Amino acid sequence: MFAWLMNLMSKIFGNTAEKNMNQDQSGHAVADGNWIGPDGTESGPNVPEDWYLTYEGPAPIVEGVYDENYAVDRGSGAIPVDFYIDKWGLPENSAELTDIS
Repeated sequence: MFAWLMNLMSKIFGNTAEKNMNQDQSGHAVADGNWIGPDGTESGPNVPEDWYLTYEGPAPIVEGVYDENYAVDRGSGAIPVDFYIDKWGLPENSAELTDIS
């Protein structure tokens, strides 16, 4: 019932909802194919590989170990194991993770 009204308002105000979803918290455009996670971190395939150097949020959730990187739930999806441990300590689920070989 209200969908047409919301659609009309969005068109009147220049599709602001769509534009806001494609910006990070500082108003910068998000790269194509990326998204903003609930903590405001840009994530996705087009995030720079060194995204974690400027990341100031909570410890990312570790989902696995690949070579010398932890697979994490944000950014480009990878953080070097040594960097992660130095900054946040061992992941909470470290007992479940396999050893690096």
